[in-house]
Amino acid sequence: MKHNLTSIYLLMVCSSGAWGFQSTCIKWLTNEWNPVTITAVRYLVVGILLLGYRKFMTHRPIVPKKSLWLPLSLMGLTGIALNNIIKSTGIMFTSVTNSTLISATTPVITAFMAFLIMKKEMTRASFLGLFVSFMGVLLIVSHGTWAVIRNINFNYGDVLCFISQWMWAAYSLLGANVLKYMPATWVTGCSAIFGAFATLFFGLLTNQLSVCLLSTKAMFSLLYIVFGSGLFTMISWNLAIKRVGPGIAPVFLNIMPLVGMISGHFLFGEHIGLIQICGAAAICTGVLLTSMSKRI
Repeated sequence: MKHNLTSIYLLMVCSSGAWGFQSTCIKWLTNEWNPVTITAVRYLVVGILLLGYRKFMTHRPIVPKKSLWLPLSLMGLTGIALNNIIKSTGIMFTSVTNSTLISATTPVITAFMAFLIMKKEMTRASFLGLFVSFMGVLLIVSHGTWAVIRNINFNYGDVLCFISQWMWAAYSLLGANVLKYMPATWVTGCSAIFGAFATLFFGLLTNQLSVCLLSTKAMFSLLYIVFGSGLFTMISWNLAIKRVGPGIAPVFLNIMPLVGMISGHFLFGEHIGLIQICGAAAICTGVLLTSMSKRI
């Protein structure tokens, strides 16, 4: 039993680490493909693979009940289309370090949105975690300068990355209800297809779909975000959540900013200073306070 639990924890570590390296690959890939093309191709492949596996390997239906089409399409719109287009665009204008640190606020934002929309209770520790995490984000995006806050002169990429986390939080809350009626892989496959087609439609309307041959580095990046930080992490994370529950999962997400900071420093020469370290510490502390609350 202890050995099995260790394996589950290892899966969660690997998943969080894989997500931490994702921003690096997206930054490489956006040099050759725009965010709309990346999102459309990535999730079209993910959706086809997941639904194809369900259809041909398990011989189960792939079309959900009509009553679930609306929440699934909204999941595709928020968590797949908007989240990925906004975040990929943001990464083009900010550092991998900042992008990954801001992404680490996901559990706190999700808890706060659940409190606002679903009237979920939050303890004092949860509110404290929310405040501490947001102060960490504010420290990072303002570069520790009061003038940036006073003049509302934030980096465009940082703001987009922060907005994308709210899109993912909406996806998570929608998914919490849909998962009562469908298994996780089916939900992921359907929302990926809905999101991919929404992105394709938007790309055609705005003439932003542009597929060209990729360099070796960009091709590696595409394969990584499809299989490494896509299918592998989704399957591993869902398996881990099923075994240990959602309460402990956010703790492991603190590995994500660490990997992002290290990869940003060594691959892009990004500076890791006192502001980034203090911001990361505040965000991780906030996530821990929120995840340790019993009422989230």
